[in-house]
Amino acid sequence: MRIAHLIITYTNPQQTERMIRRMQDPEFDFYIHVDAKLPFSSHAYLEAIPNVYLIKNRIKVQWAAYSTIQAEFNSIKEILESGRSYEFVSLMSGQDYPIKSIPEIKQFYAARRGKLLLKYRKFEGEWEEGMIRVSRYFLTDFKFKGQHFLERVLNNLLPNKQLPGGMKFYGSSMFWSLSPDVLEYVLQQFAQNKKLAWFFKFCWAPDEFLFQTIILNSPYAGRVINENAFYYKHLPNTPSPKVLAPEDWEDIKASDRILARKFDMVKSPEILDRIDAHITGNNP
Repeated sequence: MRIAHLIITYTNPQQTERMIRRMQDPEFDFYIHVDAKLPFSSHAYLEAIPNVYLIKNRIKVQWAAYSTIQAEFNSIKEILESGRSYEFVSLMSGQDYPIKSIPEIKQFYAARRGKLLLKYRKFEGEWEEGMIRVSRYFLTDFKFKGQHFLERVLNNLLPNKQLPGGMKFYGSSMFWSLSPDVLEYVLQQFAQNKKLAWFFKFCWAPDEFLFQTIILNSPYAGRVINENAFYYKHLPNTPSPKVLAPEDWEDIKASDRILARKFDMVKSPEILDRIDAHITGNNP
């Protein structure tokens, strides 16, 4: 089964290269969106690797901003226009790494053929903090002096944002594995309804709930499985998952997921070496 791995990255190209080489297979393609804050040349050499394609229409990505969604949308559009057929498009970052062998990765996806992998919780009753993200105004896409002061003024003077009619909100991890037909549906919703983009643009971290919300309010909702491909450790009261290190090895090894995050090849190369040795059969 052919899979497109969409990598949104702003980090070390050598780490991205290592991840791709570990996952190399004729049925796996890799599309890399390099944050436009970096020169295109930083990752250009990766296109020499078979089945690697760099996204041309790049975006400067701001943390917790709609620009992440725009980078994903631009990348999805290029994948859909590539003329290549895929059963899954899998969203990744430059700090991910496979923790299973290629046959095991293929088996994981084959067992979920026709399904949509998307972790979610309902905002209402399960993730109440999520309602703050969509009902108040956030200017994370903009960087200027007084930005946070203006946010406070807007939220003190204006009523809460009007939510799209009839839409229930869901969210969790930003990472998903979806079929091209569903991704095309999501793009069409935003192309046909400009108010949707305007609404999500002023939300906090919409990458963690936009795809869940659109798809679980769609005719495709019945195909969704509440999971994704990743093992990670997100400690309480921290904004991001833990950077995994050698002390996390036993937990990584015991996981039934095929990918893990986050890793830092400079600070902790030993954990990647340990994973490689285990996958290749050189480690107990």
